[in-house]
Amino acid sequence: MSKSNIRLFYKNQFELGHAIKSYIDDYFNNEIDQEDFESNLVRIIDSNKDKFFKEMDIAKKPQQILGKTRIEVVNKILKERGDFYEKDSSIK
Repeated sequence: MSKSNIRLFYKNQFELGHAIKSYIDDYFNNEIDQEDFESNLVRIIDSNKDKFFKEMDIAKKPQQILGKTRIEVVNKILKERGDFYEKDSSIK
């Protein structure tokens, strides 16, 4: 995934999980600034809610691909933005 040309739509959970993983790794390697990273990550997830979430939690396949540390980053950003969280959400 090019850092300047973010792809928003993915055909399955596997592709989506690997794209998000790569994007987070680019951020960890200081290749993307914080503001762009957060806004683009939210845009990607928002565009693929049906693949990323399952019953108000992150689906198993993306969880397996991303791993614990990356899931924590995603959850923190989503929680701060409040975009995908509901009061009774099981996403923590």
